[in-house]
Amino acid sequence: MANNIAFQAMGKTYQASANTVSQRIAITADMPCNQILVASHENPAGASKAVYFAIGNSTVTVTAPTSGNAQYCYVAVPSSVKVYTVPRQITTDGTVYVAFITESSTAECYFTPGEGL
Repeated sequence: MANNIAFQAMGKTYQASANTVSQRIAITADMPCNQILVASHENPAGASKAVYFAIGNSTVTVTAPTSGNAQYCYVAVPSSVKVYTVPRQITTDGTVYVAFITESSTAECYFTPGEGL
């Protein structure tokens, strides 16, 4: 993992249109990597919603946390771009699945595999 360099994309960017039902997409990379750049956008109506996501195999799901109901997930803050280190290596033959959800309404999010800050 190269944490001392600027982020370098190592695969295609995937779009996720999140809503209140857990969905998942399959992500592969052109070269092995352990990080994902996540760009979270506001939805077309202008209401900012966080996107909660989890990394796993083909059965991974995610639940949005609520008061008194903690969940295992990453949080993509609205209108932000951040690099996350993930617990599974993304490769050309090692598909990683990203499950995503919002707490209400919809939100748009993009996932790009790669390495760096």
